Amino acid sequence: MEGWYFAAVISMAVNILNFIMATSSLNCGVCDLRHASIPSVVWCTECDEGLCEGCQEHHILSKASRNHAVIQISEYHKIPSNVVQVSQFCEKHNEKYIIYCKKHECPCCSDCIVQNHTKCDEIVKLDDVIHNAKTSNAFYEFEQTLADVSANIEKIRKDRQKNMKTLSETRKQIEKEIRDIRSAINNHIDKIQADLIKELYAFEDTESKKIHQLLHSLEEKQGEIAILQENLSDIKQHASDLQTFLSMSRIEKEVSGKDDYLRSISGNENLKTMVLSLDINTAMQNIISDIQTFGKIMVESKPSDLDLTANKQNQAQMMVTKVPSKRFENINLKLQQTINTKKSEDTVGTCLLPDGRIVFSSSSLFTGTVIVLNANGSLSFEIEFDLSPFDVVFITESNTLAVSSGGSGSKCISIIDMHIQKVTKTIFVNGWIYGITCRGPKLVYSGSENGIRMINPNDETIIEIVGDEMPYYCYVSTFANKLYHTNPDKNTVTCYDLQGKIHWIFQNESVLQTPQGIAVDNDGNLYVVGRKSNNVIIISTDGQRHRQLLSRNDGLSNPRSIHISRERNVLLVVNNKDKAFLYSVK
Repeated sequence: MEGWYFAAVISMAVNILNFIMATSSLNCGVCDLRHASIPSVVWCTECDEGLCEGCQEHHILSKASRNHAVIQISEYHKIPSNVVQVSQFCEKHNEKYIIYCKKHECPCCSDCIVQNHTKCDEIVKLDDVIHNAKTSNAFYEFEQTLADVSANIEKIRKDRQKNMKTLSETRKQIEKEIRDIRSAINNHIDKIQADLIKELYAFEDTESKKIHQLLHSLEEKQGEIAILQENLSDIKQHASDLQTFLSMSRIEKEVSGKDDYLRSISGNENLKTMVLSLDINTAMQNIISDIQTFGKIMVESKPSDLDLTANKQNQAQMMVTKVPSKRFENINLKLQQTINTKKSEDTVGTCLLPDGRIVFSSSSLFTGTVIVLNANGSLSFEIEFDLSPFDVVFITESNTLAVSSGGSGSKCISIIDMHIQKVTKTIFVNGWIYGITCRGPKLVYSGSENGIRMINPNDETIIEIVGDEMPYYCYVSTFANKLYHTNPDKNTVTCYDLQGKIHWIFQNESVLQTPQGIAVDNDGNLYVVGRKSNNVIIISTDGQRHRQLLSRNDGLSNPRSIHISRERNVLLVVNNKDKAFLYSVK
């Protein structure tokens, strides 16, 4: 409550002060000194005060002020308040600014020159600097920049409105697709149900007919038995013993025949109880337990086609050529350790962990392994895969490894939790994934037919960086706002920005053939493995210079991958089989 009250008091005081200042600016400054409140009709920009009609006449006739520029008081009030508040007098000496120091880029009064700018060479009159300020190129550029910014804001606003409309339209389309799928499923199940019920009635009809036939036959036999019973009763009452005796032989045969009939039907299928039952298709049962959702809603981030106007300052910054690092010519490698990769499979990816451990990803045709070695080369742990791992990278923020799948049938990225040493997440994507690297918590990968993309492993949103189709077995690396990509088919190394614009392409087949693994040091220098040329070369940050650092003579044989630890300044180079080499970068 006290804070609210204090803020209200401050706000009221500011409003009162503004009112007083506004009111005083309406009065003539000269008359105000005479304690007379007379409204101003003009404003002198030199004297920085208002003048009434009488004082204006004296102001024009006075030798000291006859050349001063004045404007109508109505025009003065149109000047923005923040401009009006800019003082034309030195705050320290309370004298008017008359000089401009180009070295320090500041206006100065006469005392400022004497006290602080006696050694400055570029001292000019302030009048010369401000002359034609409104028509100067700088003012025009400010106007143009503001117009460009305003236009860009309008473009962005319309683009976002368009995006909202697209989201709404896409949502309606997806709703229709869901309803269509549901309708198709319902129609299909209705047909299956109708066919099954039709079959049920057919079986019932068939079995009922058989029973009806048997019942009809039994009724006939039952009638014949009844006749025999009547005859037998009549014989018993009226026939002689001789007639009875002679008739019994005939009746016995007829009764025996009826008994034989009953025995015959009791011995076949006719008297078995027929029961209808339903054997549910297991696929139908699994629908309830296995299918929990129609699908998965995904949000994919695509580059905007929005074309913003760049102001001249940004254009100038973009055109500045960066000077290559002075360290480039002096960089050398010193072998520290030769490491057995402990696998007969092809070793295609590697990375160095902050704690000194080393990770290798190895693959065969349809299986592979990610193996983690301690700094001394002993085994820390390994994970077998039912796919062919390609590249591997460590994500610092989550203490996990991200493993790309390569062309192994499963188009995915596997996330390994380093704490529990298991795959905890699999991210499925469209297309094969080869080289992979980190940019903060996000992953950048070469997606063959899908170009180069960046994915957030948490929410799986994807941003397209380069839309061009890439060949297989490409590697990627990032540094600052740049992205580097090797193309073994064209023998090139390409530098992009994060919007996919090409900055330079390095190609020199006399020194680099089938480039694959790539790494970048703290100065932006690139280390690239030449698989066919059996070497490692370093390329300057501007792509203009190169040197060979390692060759076949240093033990390289079909090298595939490379990684540099920028914290420890060590470089790891891995052959396709058996060996890896750890170098310190000097």
